[in-house]
Amino acid sequence: MNIDFTTKEQVIFFMMTTSISLSHYDYKFISNMQSLTHDKKQITSGQADLFDKLLHKYRKQFSTNGYDPVELEKLIWKCVVVPSLPKYTNANVDWDDSIGKLTIRVPFKKDFISAFRKEMGNDFPDRSGSEENPQWEWNSERKRYEAIPTTHSLKLAYEMLPQFFTTVYHNEVKDIITELEKTTVKYADPTLIVEDGVYIVVNSNNVLDELLEECNLDNTPNCLYRMSQLGIKVDESITQGDPELLFASSYIVECDIDETDQWCNWLSNLNVENILLGRGSPQNGYDRSTGIFGECKNALQDHAFKLHMQKDLFDYDDTHMEDMHSLPVLIQFNSIVEPEQCHGANRNGKILILTNRRPIKIS
Repeated sequence: MNIDFTTKEQVIFFMMTTSISLSHYDYKFISNMQSLTHDKKQITSGQADLFDKLLHKYRKQFSTNGYDPVELEKLIWKCVVVPSLPKYTNANVDWDDSIGKLTIRVPFKKDFISAFRKEMGNDFPDRSGSEENPQWEWNSERKRYEAIPTTHSLKLAYEMLPQFFTTVYHNEVKDIITELEKTTVKYADPTLIVEDGVYIVVNSNNVLDELLEECNLDNTPNCLYRMSQLGIKVDESITQGDPELLFASSYIVECDIDETDQWCNWLSNLNVENILLGRGSPQNGYDRSTGIFGECKNALQDHAFKLHMQKDLFDYDDTHMEDMHSLPVLIQFNSIVEPEQCHGANRNGKILILTNRRPIKIS
């Protein structure tokens, strides 16, 4: 015996039973509608329209159960149906100070849910459930996504939401997005900048975001040295023409032989231990104790660096590198730099090209 429905709320309850076989996403929507009509006693006109579309979608199953979908659409809502305002149709990104998390409220959209989950799975496949999980997680009680505040979580929202919704940022999040949009226009490459005393990397990417998670961003030489190794530029407002900061932030840098003590001290401050003597060095059979090479070698030894000859030019035992705690710094006596010296297994922490500006005596 069929039940005589008088309201659409009763149809929702019927759809939650085993009488109608709903898809996974449709079930979530109907479950959410049941919660809204029972707890809040209010739905939007957009949600009401979508419900009617589902009545049509499952019309064959309703007919099998003895109900006419057309007649079901004519039933009234017992709850209040409010016009679909922007706060219900837009994606709203905010900051909840009470729990210290970013939040996203979005209307139900199957395509967005699939794409959002896929993107998070691609970026962090092995970190779900972690207390430091950077992913957005659905809070079924509050009906919203929540995430710890990280560069990646905010960037993911910024890039994904506009593909599906008009996105509105609120409060502190709005201020951050406004500032970032200003700087993104100015900087084409990943760049360390400072805004209102806060150091951030603009135009980053997923790989860099993960590498930067445990990096304290500031204007110290060690931080700028790390930026240079990651291929991140440093804004001139940070270096401000300071020779040591410019040295630390440059991956390939020219250093003069007459300033050896200075740049040796800078290398020591960067905790560099190992030096590779590369192209332009005297080959086997030549006197390595004299000339520019001998002068540089003696200065490096005086500063207690461990010296190694670059293996592609000289007989070199790879086991010498096993005890290296940091990437070696390569010193070259000519300006030829190969790509493999900057990337891959043979990369260096920094490349110094030694220059000699001393005048030449012509007799």
